[in-house]
Amino acid sequence: MPRTRFSAVIYLVLVFASGILVGIVSHRLYVTTTVNANNSVAPPRTMDDIRKRYLADMRAKVGVNDAQIGSINQILDETKRKFDELHRQEKPLRDKIQQEQVESIRALLTDDQRTAYEKWREERARLQRQEQQKKKK
Repeated sequence: MPRTRFSAVIYLVLVFASGILVGIVSHRLYVTTTVNANNSVAPPRTMDDIRKRYLADMRAKVGVNDAQIGSINQILDETKRKFDELHRQEKPLRDKIQQEQVESIRALLTDDQRTAYEKWREERARLQRQEQQKKKK
């Protein structure tokens, strides 16, 4: 009989000890502070902001002078023109691939599904136009 009491006491101590351990670990996890990624410099919102920051960094970190800044501006303008031209050339190909995707999806759908698909695409197009208008403002 004494052995049964002794085992009961051991089990009771183990249960309380494990409860204390779980409580300590839980409290530690609850109290720990989270990382706050607060960047003091706001990210640039427009291409003009990006260019201004780029040129400011070139002045501060590379040490370019005003004449070099003028040349860098010309290089950036020329690069932008080339990228714009590239995007204009790619647009018809992107549109064609997109249209092929839409036609392939339409071919899979039933008549009712096609109607719902068209409504859904119109909704998405409307939302995209709204987002573009917000970005322009």
